[in-house]
Amino acid sequence: MIGVDKIDDIRRLGRGGASVASIARDTGVSEPTVRKYLRETDLSERPPAVGRAPESPLLEPFAALVDSWLLEDRRCWHKQRHTAKRVFDRLVAEKGFEGSYSTVRRYVRRRREELAAELDAREAQGFLLLDWLPGECQVDFGQADFRVRGVVTRGHFLVVAFPHSNVGLAQVFWGETAECVCQGLRDVFEFLGGVPLRAVFDNATEVGRRV
Repeated sequence: MIGVDKIDDIRRLGRGGASVASIARDTGVSEPTVRKYLRETDLSERPPAVGRAPESPLLEPFAALVDSWLLEDRRCWHKQRHTAKRVFDRLVAEKGFEGSYSTVRRYVRRRREELAAELDAREAQGFLLLDWLPGECQVDFGQADFRVRGVVTRGHFLVVAFPHSNVGLAQVFWGETAECVCQGLRDVFEFLGGVPLRAVFDNATEVGRRV
């Protein structure tokens, strides 16, 4: 994540004719990030996309249900996800859908593209949204004093927080190495019985570097 001041620096240097490589070098930002902010003209927060209504009025009552299936697919291995044929078959069998397969296929293809674009837009923003989706977590290290065998010792704890449900889980370590990060995430995910759709590391440049 980069701040507004750095974004202003990128654009100021760009207006002055500086190359992408030199801007990246001067600001300490990657070249893809420089190109992104040179292209964008509006950095205001975008409202969530809601998608267009299905072409067929027969499918419209089931659009929200189909969207929920496609969102849930993001948690699954790709071979277990819904194909358009599987969506059609479920609508017919479970909801008595009377429309055509081609209508369902077009809607599924379009919504998959829109949902992917929405996620990309969230990732591309230079700040974290306060509105977190279910299945997303934030990861960070903290420090605290622990009494171990009668001696107060400074320890580190890896916190995996789920802002949507306001739940946080922690693992205590004696350092903040990459091994601690991997072990802590593994322990938390095994405890939960699943893996988040998206994990955001607070101050990720420090992960695995401090000892």
